[in-house]
Amino acid sequence: MRLVLATDAQKTERDSFTYSAWGPPLTPPGYAAREQRLRAHPWAHAEMRTWLLCKEAGEVLASCETFRTRSFLRAEDGTRVAGDSFAIASVFTEERLRGRGYATQLMDLLLPELRLAPEAQAALLFSDVGPSIYRRSGYRELSAWNWALAPEPGEPGDLVDRLLGETELDKALARTHPPEQPFLLWPTAAQADWHLERERIYSKELGRPRPEACGATIGSSTALWAMVGKSGVLVLLWLDARTQEDASALLGAARRVAYRAGLSRVEVWEEPGTAPLLARIPGATREPRDGALPMLQPLRPGVLLSESLPIPRVLWV
Repeated sequence: MRLVLATDAQKTERDSFTYSAWGPPLTPPGYAAREQRLRAHPWAHAEMRTWLLCKEAGEVLASCETFRTRSFLRAEDGTRVAGDSFAIASVFTEERLRGRGYATQLMDLLLPELRLAPEAQAALLFSDVGPSIYRRSGYRELSAWNWALAPEPGEPGDLVDRLLGETELDKALARTHPPEQPFLLWPTAAQADWHLERERIYSKELGRPRPEACGATIGSSTALWAMVGKSGVLVLLWLDARTQEDASALLGAARRVAYRAGLSRVEVWEEPGTAPLLARIPGATREPRDGALPMLQPLRPGVLLSESLPIPRVLWV
């Protein structure tokens, strides 16, 4: 067996197989259009690769995607060294081929390929099938909790300095500063906009109105969010709240935006730095995350993957 990069034609052909896993509630043509648009997005066009596990004769046994993402490793002298990490997504084996270990073989062959990148630091994936299949390839999971908040009526801009539009992602992320971690995954504005592209697609395909803003600021604190159109939920992509009061104000704006967009709830991924803030938000409930279990593996010595590593929703693929 061998690992190969998919051609554009093979990517399109693969869409017809993966529809059963990730297509509904879109129609097959709608899902095909979604995949074409997501691959054409500037971030994905530059950083995404589709990999195929094939027999020597060429039959495809399993597939996945990788997205190069920005990360930082703290050197011995304390300086941050910028590098590349890789988010792995859409690991898929056709039903008729399952139970033969092809997904594990795919992951095992992929890691040496990722380590060839000169600045490789780590690999990240979000498992919807539990941790065991990826543990076999050396990945280790982090805990995964969600906080849920009900939408609430009111003017979204009340109690924050301003709401953010989708052209302001660069400025919004520039306001934030990386925490003191030995290793850190850090998104770009293009990566954040990829989530808004998903929002745009589902809004068009399902006739669902888009939220009127994609974030808010107050003082030196910032939040970014996006609608998950297939489930009707507003997710916090990024929450950088410097105080409890700022967290309450930013999440209040998100709740009011969700209410005016007719969404069912607001979801926030728990991070070590945000957990104490979320616990003090009236009405917020903590629950185990259903899927999207973060799992990581170093791609070079010296990368320390601790339980305190922040994994915001903006890193999900």
